[in-house]
Amino acid sequence: MLKPFLPAIACLPCFWMIFGFFPVQAGELSFSAPLRLTTLSWSDKSNYGFPAKEAQWLVVDSRGRFWLEADKAFDLYGPGGRYLKEINPFDESQDHYGFDSMEALGDGRIILLERLESRAEQLAGDNFELRSKPGVRLVVLTPDGKVEMEKEETDPLQPHSNYVLESGNVYGIHNDGTYAFLDSIGTSPSDRAFKHFAAITFSPDSWRNHLKTIPVFRSESRVYHDILGKAHVDKDGPSFLMGHSFVEGAGPVAERDGKIYYRVVYDENDRFVDSVFVEDSVHRQYALINLINADPQRRGAHEPALFVDEKGNMFEGVAKNDGYEIYEWKILQ
Repeated sequence: MLKPFLPAIACLPCFWMIFGFFPVQAGELSFSAPLRLTTLSWSDKSNYGFPAKEAQWLVVDSRGRFWLEADKAFDLYGPGGRYLKEINPFDESQDHYGFDSMEALGDGRIILLERLESRAEQLAGDNFELRSKPGVRLVVLTPDGKVEMEKEETDPLQPHSNYVLESGNVYGIHNDGTYAFLDSIGTSPSDRAFKHFAAITFSPDSWRNHLKTIPVFRSESRVYHDILGKAHVDKDGPSFLMGHSFVEGAGPVAERDGKIYYRVVYDENDRFVDSVFVEDSVHRQYALINLINADPQRRGAHEPALFVDEKGNMFEGVAKNDGYEIYEWKILQ
C-alpha cells in the first residue's frame, strides 16, 4: 500500500516564511502492492514464447488478454499468459514511425493512434509540407485483431500537434497547452479533465512548473557567497517529490477520471528509481508507484511497457531473466 506524504517541517518556521513554503497536508491515493499476473517465457526454436526484442506497448483488454506490440505486430496472450496468436494488422508498404497512443474499449476492441511523422522531425520543427505528413492514423481493431476502421486525423489548428487518445477520444495538444477535440470512437463524451492534463503535460517545463504548485513537492534554495562576501540565493537547489530526491520527469503516461499518471525518476542511495507519479488534482491526493526493474543481465534498452486501463489500474511489462513479466497495481481509491 502506498502511503501519503506529509511535508516534514524539519526547519524553523521562519525558514518556510522566508522562502515561501507553507506545508499543506496531502491526501492518500492508494494502490495495491504489485501483483505479478503472468510470466511469458522467452521464445526459442521449440515454442511460441515472447520475442527477445521485448514489447514497446502493452494493452490489457476487457477480457484480461494481453496485447504486446513490437515492430507493428501484436502478440496476443490469454489472461493466464497462454499464447493465442500473432496479429499483423498493418500494410508493410505504409510508412510507419510507431504509435502515439493505444487504448482498450469495453466491448473488446482496441484503438490505436499511429504516427505519420518521426519524433526527430517533430523536435526539429521541420516544414511538414516539405518533409513529412502531419497528423496520425486512427485505427480500430476488432477483438480478434482485424482492422475495423482506419482513417487519418489532423489537427487543423496545429498539424504537428501531440496527438493523444483518452477515453476513446482523439485530441491534439498544442505547443501552448491548449488542445483540439478531433474525434471520438463510439459515444464517448469529451473528457472535462483533459483540459488540465493538456495544460500541464504539453512540455517537460510545463509539468515541472506545475510540480512546484503541489504540496508533495518541495525544492530547497541555497544561499552562497561570492568572493566579495555578498550572499546570493541559488534557486536550483535539490528537489523532493513525496519525500524522495527528485531527478526528472520522463513524460506523461495517461489521464484517467481526472487522475494524471506521469513517469518520474528519483534518486535513492545513488540509484535511479523509475516510478509513476499519480496526481488527483481535484481531491489533492497523490501516489508514487515504483516500477519493477528489468534484470540487468538482459540486453537492450529495457524500457517498460506501461498501460492504464479505464478504471485507473496500472500495468507494466518488464524483461526478466526467466521471461517477460506483467504486473498490475490496482487502484483502491
